[in-house]
Amino acid sequence: MINLDDLEAIKKFDPKEVLASTQQFPDQCQQAWDEASHSAFPKDYQPIYNIVVAGMGGSRFTPKTIKELFRDRIKEPYEIVEDYTLPAYVDGDTLVILSSYSGTTEEVISCGQDAVKRGAKLTGIIHGGPIADFLKQQDAPMYQFTPTHNPCGQPRIGAGYLLMGHLGLLKALQAIDIEESEVAQAIAHARLITAQSKEDMPTAQNPAKKLALALDNSHLFVITAEFLKGFGNGFANQLNETAKMISDPRVIPELNHHLIEGLARPATLPDSALFVFFRSQLYSQPVQRRFSVTKEVVEKQHIKTYDVQLTGTTRLAQVLEAYVLGGFTSFYLAMLHDSDPVAIPWVDYFKTQLKKEGI
Repeated sequence: MINLDDLEAIKKFDPKEVLASTQQFPDQCQQAWDEASHSAFPKDYQPIYNIVVAGMGGSRFTPKTIKELFRDRIKEPYEIVEDYTLPAYVDGDTLVILSSYSGTTEEVISCGQDAVKRGAKLTGIIHGGPIADFLKQQDAPMYQFTPTHNPCGQPRIGAGYLLMGHLGLLKALQAIDIEESEVAQAIAHARLITAQSKEDMPTAQNPAKKLALALDNSHLFVITAEFLKGFGNGFANQLNETAKMISDPRVIPELNHHLIEGLARPATLPDSALFVFFRSQLYSQPVQRRFSVTKEVVEKQHIKTYDVQLTGTTRLAQVLEAYVLGGFTSFYLAMLHDSDPVAIPWVDYFKTQLKKEGI
């Protein structure tokens, strides 16, 4: 286990510049917003009666974050599909967004082909690859970004592009009303949290390093609610892939109806489990009360807990703050394990086996 204040050791275990990409998350957000929010769409893309996003992994938790964050402001039904086929209701009045950083995701390609058969309107958020080619063949407008601020090249470390790319497209499509000032303030707050979390900030003053040390070697239950539910899923994804740590995203109030009874077994659970509560003063009052009582119930069953108090003044600012903390924390956890934060050997093995089987 390395010392997180040992900058030379961190460089040794990060040859593919994951840290550099993590530090540029606010720049990713700014670039994606500036570009995607000014996207042009043909006149026949209005009206839209529902929106379906096809995406997997890092290209899924980002639109899910936007869906949960703005569930009270997105003007049309907005669904995320993580499968090979689209819902039966998709038709000519539906906008299908193909979300794929790599442009190679087979489930997303399948959904795109399904959308064409249904006569749906098509667009995408994409870096390149076969999906970008497919959209061009369909003469479909898209936001195709150049990931200038993601030198490591990993989609999950370039989440700012997908996150604010989705929000920008919704703005361009007039599916959401949001002011430039709200976005600017949120990104400014993300820059502040980034400065506090960088590798040259000592652990005693660094919220991400302290969080990594607190979470290490635990079975993590990531607890969020309301507008942070999408982030909870995204943080679990980052922990799984970057930190190589099992994580279980859960939401309040839904977990209060069953999960707290399941903590009795296995008997070894108190030895490994840790509930990480992402707290916000912007949650509704009933939900804030549930956080406090849930923590009490968990601790009474001898399960460890840890609170992360978000400080942004708007929901969007807190979501970006949470992603900054989540990105740095996942990276520092990988460093604590002397682990390559980029490598995903079991995902690669799985994909190789599928190809051998002709799938």
